[in-house]
Amino acid sequence: MPLGESFPAGIPHPSLSPPGNPGEGKLGVSKTMAMSKRTRSLVLVGTVHRDPKGYAKLFHLLEQERPSIITVEISPYSRAFRAQQAAALRARLRENLRKIGKERGRSLREIISRSAVLEIFLTLREPYEWRAAKDYADRHGIEVMDIDLSCYAEEKLSHLTELISLENVRALIHLPSFDLSRQVESQYARGEFLFDHPPSSWPMSEEVRHREAHMAEKIRGFARQKNKGKALHIGGWEHLVEFPQGQSLFGLIKDLQPNRIILASRVNEWGSVGGNPCF
Repeated sequence: MPLGESFPAGIPHPSLSPPGNPGEGKLGVSKTMAMSKRTRSLVLVGTVHRDPKGYAKLFHLLEQERPSIITVEISPYSRAFRAQQAAALRARLRENLRKIGKERGRSLREIISRSAVLEIFLTLREPYEWRAAKDYADRHGIEVMDIDLSCYAEEKLSHLTELISLENVRALIHLPSFDLSRQVESQYARGEFLFDHPPSSWPMSEEVRHREAHMAEKIRGFARQKNKGKALHIGGWEHLVEFPQGQSLFGLIKDLQPNRIILASRVNEWGSVGGNPCF
């Protein structure tokens, strides 16, 4: 799904059960996907979109890799939408949560701690992948490009008003709550396993095919510009799995011999994402 645009209410995800214990490598990179010492012109970084510690890990990784151009799995529409409308939507969501708190005699903090509610706030925030890439690019004076398709993001983000409605939030707080950090670790473990053990089948919608082909074309163009130096792409790890028939993003640009990296499933000294996504 587009970066930061999957929704918490009733949207199915691939199985999150880890096929083994995730390895913990150095510097926030999984052990089996440790960074190659070989110099390559293209690096693909697989993330879990709502990793609470993702910003710090990703920024540190960018400092290690020192790319000359960065592409991110996010669309121009997604960025414009959050810049123009996210603050108002967060305010409306907080107002609805306060109403529910009064109805049920529960504090705002207690209600926000529910995973379904927290995920809405994270959806409304500019994804850490873009923030880390943009901050790194600004610091080092390089290009950062939003290369996903806006048409699909526009359709998904159009449902946010309904998602934060009083009626829907009342329903969401009754859903079982989960530990977000554990879910993130499970997704990293699954991604790490599938990088090493490509699936024999993987369902792919027409939307995903379209997006994969579009992003692959963009990345290929940047990677072939030798004067640009190292190109680095950031996106969800699912796009970097080798699908049958080579239809994933990775499969479409595999001939460029990219170096795949998956962010570590566990976090060390770098700390959290920074700031409260709810306020």
